[in-house]
Amino acid sequence: MVAAVVAAGGLLAGCSGQPGAAAVVDGRTITTAELAATHEELAPIYNGARAQDVLGVLITEPFAAEVAAEAGVGVNDEQALALLRNVAVQALGEEEGAELEFGPGAVAIGRYSLVTSALQDLADPQAAATEYQARVAAADIEVNPRFGDFTDDLVVAPPTTPSWVVPPGGRDAAPVDATPAPAPTPK
Repeated sequence: MVAAVVAAGGLLAGCSGQPGAAAVVDGRTITTAELAATHEELAPIYNGARAQDVLGVLITEPFAAEVAAEAGVGVNDEQALALLRNVAVQALGEEEGAELEFGPGAVAIGRYSLVTSALQDLADPQAAATEYQARVAAADIEVNPRFGDFTDDLVVAPPTTPSWVVPPGGRDAAPVDATPAPAPTPK
């Protein structure tokens, strides 16, 4: 009984026992607060971006930035902020777009956008992509199950709902093609 409680506690704790962690990447913590703030800052200009999308970029951006810097096409924070401001003005208009504030997480998203574009413009973009993917694959990446799983496609896939969770509206509201949960067998 005690072992089950300890094991369940470890699962519920999230990332390596780090409270408030959305993900831990090679010891660097991306907090749930950072993720929420970044998602909120970008929501007005990146319509439809999910928390998992933002988290995936926050996880992989440092690796893309390293590869870009080594290839001579690095991007600084001012360039990333300028991109975000430009997108905000285009999406919301001059006045409303100029009022938006962007924190470090949002700037990382802007930087990622610029470096991935710069890497595609290199003489050998495939070599840069391969190096980037290799660095991400070699990293120790742990995502809080609340946000999903980090995949080989370098994205955070949304969490799946266990079969034992009853959907809103009851079992009858479940999709027709859903596999029913196993029922106990009488003895």
